[in-house]
Amino acid sequence: MKESKTKFKFTKLQKIVLSIGLLGLLAVIGFGIFGENRPIIKKDGTITEKATEDGGKIIEVDEGIKEPVEEEFPLTMEDYEIANKIHAMSHQKIEADEKWGFLPLTTERVTRLIDVIETNKNEYTNSNLYLRILNRWLENDFSQIDRDHNEVWSLQGGTIGKATGILSYEEELEYIEKYYD
Repeated sequence: MKESKTKFKFTKLQKIVLSIGLLGLLAVIGFGIFGENRPIIKKDGTITEKATEDGGKIIEVDEGIKEPVEEEFPLTMEDYEIANKIHAMSHQKIEADEKWGFLPLTTERVTRLIDVIETNKNEYTNSNLYLRILNRWLENDFSQIDRDHNEVWSLQGGTIGKATGILSYEEELEYIEKYYD
């Protein structure tokens, strides 16, 4: 009895679909491997040190040309959008194994988010939490920013990237410089 061997040939379309799928898989694996060390596109901006009333210092990023804060944070923001912005801004100052997203934490952004929330306070489930965090940040009090991050991160169903501490001034500066020339 003779064995017959069947040879399967891929069509051109099947080869293209398979290639695209493999590239996508490699991208996902690469993102997982590199995590926070993934390639970063740097932006132009100015990093400034500001003195606080109590003699401390904070870092403020001036992104140069950007959209007006009223367009970036419109009065019609959804609850989840506010949480996303607070979460992304907290990354500037927290230690975590993974950080997805970065938005410079500026007085202008904090003030605008407070205005948005106060204008629509009854529409946000978590308005009291957001205002407590943002008002503390407005006073340059970042002593609980790791806890602030984790409260918002928990609301968002976070499972990766829990804050484990607060960056030192030097570590924060190094983190920001990854994003800005």
